[in-house]
Amino acid sequence: MRALYIRQDSLAAKGASVVRDADRRSIYLLVGKWGRHQDALSLYQISGDLLAELRQTSLGLLPRFDIYYQGAKVGAISKRLGFFNEMIYISNLHWIIVGNFVTGNYKIYHGTTTIMNSRSDGDLREMQITSQDLEPICICIAATLDHWASGHSQLKNPAQAWHASLKRQIGLRGSSAWHYANHQVWHRMMH
Repeated sequence: MRALYIRQDSLAAKGASVVRDADRRSIYLLVGKWGRHQDALSLYQISGDLLAELRQTSLGLLPRFDIYYQGAKVGAISKRLGFFNEMIYISNLHWIIVGNFVTGNYKIYHGTTTIMNSRSDGDLREMQITSQDLEPICICIAATLDHWASGHSQLKNPAQAWHASLKRQIGLRGSSAWHYANHQVWHRMMH
């Protein structure tokens, strides 16, 4: 089991992120974007070989991503209601993710076998993965969870955002104000 490290904010960002080992050697490059149907997040070896991909297959509140490893679909992950301190099942792989996804402290299991431990200190994410063959899949999963968690942290309390947007729009009353505020909250969550 080796430890890999990535900057916490880079997992949720669009663009490129470098995954390093304990000796600070660059091991993987994570590239991609989110938000539209068929967007993809790709993980490359530093040498340039594509290892794994997450392809977004649905949009909305509960997006779904297919997981590809070495060109073959190996599983799927989708956001669930109650996501932020619960568990997620990864179909086809039969993996379960348990922990607090907002803080970045969680584990991935296959049955009773631990596949990955994830710990975060706020700036840096440490991932301890049992097998180097599973590292590409686990890194892609971690990026997905951090992307979902970053959307949650931007909108910690929807009621506060709703009231703030109402205060900015003087002259809106009743259902017009509610529809405007609701649109603003969803717009922030999706972008």
